[in-house]
Amino acid sequence: MLNDGRIMLKTLVVLSFYLAAADLIGVVACFLFDVAPLRFDSGASPYAIWSVLGIFTGFIVFGAAGHWASRAGKGEWSGRLGAARTGNLVLATGLAGMAGLGLLFDRLWWSRGVDGEYFVPDSAPHTITFFGSTALAMLIGRHVAVDERTW
Repeated sequence: MLNDGRIMLKTLVVLSFYLAAADLIGVVACFLFDVAPLRFDSGASPYAIWSVLGIFTGFIVFGAAGHWASRAGKGEWSGRLGAARTGNLVLATGLAGMAGLGLLFDRLWWSRGVDGEYFVPDSAPHTITFFGSTALAMLIGRHVAVDERTW
């Protein structure tokens, strides 16, 4: 049980770091698309930015958290003994962490009518897009990368 707590804590650290880094990248990208005179600018651009960032973030978080939390050994962490359990804990902790952040953001911003344009976490639709694509990528990473025989 102590090992599970260690995996969950490491996952939350990795998740927090990469969500914050992706948020900074997303803010810069959205700002540049906002001020640059683009010929085919649309309202879907911020959603595309946050979706792509979320997908990359989800894969990176799953891989980095799994690698950091797994047992030492030869080869990729996802093929080692215990990788399936580690992958499940990383996925569950990541999903719970993002759900908790969503509830926090709802309390702080979204329920108060703050108009955050298209920046995360000010804008509810863009944050949900970002978190949803991050969660989807983590789920895909769990089912594609981890060998089921590694319990």
